[in-house]
Amino acid sequence: MKHYYKIVLTLTLSLFLGFSSWGQLTTGDIAFLGYNADAPDAFSIVALVDIPSSSTIYFTDNESDGAGGINSGEGTLSWNTGGSVIAAGTVVTFTDLNATRTASVGTLSVDNGTLNIAGGGDAIFAFIGTNGTTPTTFLAGIQNETGNFGNLAGTGLTEGTTFVNFFMSGSPDGGQYNGPRTGLGSFSAYLTEIGDNTNWTVSDADGTLILPLNATSFEVTPTWTGTTDNDWATGTNWSTGSVPGATDNVIIPSGLTNYPTISSAVTVNTMSIASGASLIANATVTGDVTYTRSLGTTNWYLVSSPVSGEDMTDMRANNSFKTNGSSEISFAPYDNSQSVANDRWAYFSNTATDALVNGKGYSASLSAAGNISFTGSINSGDVMIALTQGGGSGTNFNLLGNPYTAFVNSATFLTAESGDLASETIWLWNQATSSYETKVTADAFKIAPGQGFFVEANSTNNVSFTGAMQSHEASDTFQRSSRPEVQLYVNDGSNSRYAKLYYINGTTTGFDNGYDGKLFNGLTNSFAVYTHLLSDSQGDNYQVQSLPTSDIETMVVPVGLIADSNKEITFSVNTKNLPQGVNVYLEDRLNNTFVNLSEDDHTITTKSAVNGIGQYYLHTTSARLSNDDIAQDIANVSIYRSANNEITVAGLQSEANVKVFSLLGEELVNTDINSNGLSKIALPNLSTGVYVVKLNSVLGNITKKIILE
Repeated sequence: MKHYYKIVLTLTLSLFLGFSSWGQLTTGDIAFLGYNADAPDAFSIVALVDIPSSSTIYFTDNESDGAGGINSGEGTLSWNTGGSVIAAGTVVTFTDLNATRTASVGTLSVDNGTLNIAGGGDAIFAFIGTNGTTPTTFLAGIQNETGNFGNLAGTGLTEGTTFVNFFMSGSPDGGQYNGPRTGLGSFSAYLTEIGDNTNWTVSDADGTLILPLNATSFEVTPTWTGTTDNDWATGTNWSTGSVPGATDNVIIPSGLTNYPTISSAVTVNTMSIASGASLIANATVTGDVTYTRSLGTTNWYLVSSPVSGEDMTDMRANNSFKTNGSSEISFAPYDNSQSVANDRWAYFSNTATDALVNGKGYSASLSAAGNISFTGSINSGDVMIALTQGGGSGTNFNLLGNPYTAFVNSATFLTAESGDLASETIWLWNQATSSYETKVTADAFKIAPGQGFFVEANSTNNVSFTGAMQSHEASDTFQRSSRPEVQLYVNDGSNSRYAKLYYINGTTTGFDNGYDGKLFNGLTNSFAVYTHLLSDSQGDNYQVQSLPTSDIETMVVPVGLIADSNKEITFSVNTKNLPQGVNVYLEDRLNNTFVNLSEDDHTITTKSAVNGIGQYYLHTTSARLSNDDIAQDIANVSIYRSANNEITVAGLQSEANVKVFSLLGEELVNTDINSNGLSKIALPNLSTGVYVVKLNSVLGNITKKIILE
């Protein structure tokens, strides 16, 4: 009695291209694609490795004996591959097994007995061996009926991969694999597709060649694995075992440890780079490249094209942008010449054909969460883009973007372009919090491929992105830091904002370019927290401030808050690497309280709209502060020009007299104030120049020069 075996196809990529002995073919090097069980009997296979010329493979409907051999009583056919190598991916069809025994490649002949595929259920094994009765290695198997599978023992075949069962119901007289034959990264990857019987078509009809046993060959898509290193030219870094060429469609997936670096000219047909993956091109790359960036929500993002040659015709065709009633789509560059903030987003029309600019950023929102894609040529050299200054009522903020398919080190960029920027600062949009995040040179933030960011221009010169700025980064890299940090958060129940303090050796309590970054003011902030510089404050609001490491326990940092009235605001902190025992206290000078934020959050309710500095201060100290410790210090009071006709006194909570003098000693202003943290003093219509401000209070005296422009 026949025993019927499930068929599982295992596709194993062989690294041997020239075989000298049978031992170099192994299980899964071929797979069955189907058979016909009614006369004339037929079956087909696919080569999953290169099979050398003059090779012999045996096919039998004898059963396995469960010990690595086969039983007798049925038949075995012998297939000689002929004088040419059979390339991996080639489909070979064998027809009329009982008469002419025709093979589409090579020669098929009887070895012993009679091989008849039973329509009521049968199985075929392929093997190599010293002869047709003594297998040394089972290569593949297939069957069309349920049965006793115990005799797969000893064959090395596995149901669902190297042994395929296309049985679904009854005993189909014919079955054929009709699943994918292109798009996978290796020939071995097709085994699970072939082993899945939902990818098969079956028939119970009788007749000549019930199913055509489609001879379409299989193709692979070279996929980067990075198994060995970052070198594009290393064959073992590719799923196919060899470096792709001019006719290949290449895939660079995400989630890997190593990503490719190209050092000499490369030509491919196409290349697809997944979101979060990276490729550094230090030489010319020929072929269309598509980079996808995942936008996980329908919120707004700042993006850029990481390839050259993309235009709005393709962007509209390949991406699902929203469209408004004015036939504008949700994709826009930033026009800093406009006086109204909302008008600075120059939305493209739904018929736009404009070319995207290398190094320029754009705002984007998709109609559904998914990928935004850019197609063009890899930028393998330096990329320059001119800065613009808005003038008049515009701004000097420029929306730039990473022009490469690799990450860009913002510290290297900011240092190189420091002279043309107002400060060594970039601003990133966080779609999750609907707010801008400040990054300074000290952050060394890695700008991702496809990511846009703001800078503030100090000129209209070109800025340059260079190949030396590029790097590979793991998508889940966490940039750990050994420096002390304090991150102060405020939350109004719906939104969260933060200000950061870095303690870095060599920085000062004044402005340090590349270490202090302002709150983004290209728009009006309705909710924010920030700090002011400890010395020489000009009234600027900083989201990132760097301070020296030597005085952590003595420095007191002014904190500003912007919030609407009747808002419940919660203060909290996250600290890194502060000295042992040092806590963060929030001082409220209006209410004369200290709160240890290191131990617990602090919640207030605003009685009126808040927008300023002078009420809140941060202390970092190992001392246990209490309300009795509150004491004002004249060193924490700052005076600065807040407008051409106004000066501001911040951090003072007492009565004081303020006088303003010309450099010739002429008294121009003499006024008394009773400050509750922030006082603004109007100036007469004064000409541009330098003036002297003198403040006298019970805390002490301050004399400072201010410049009116």
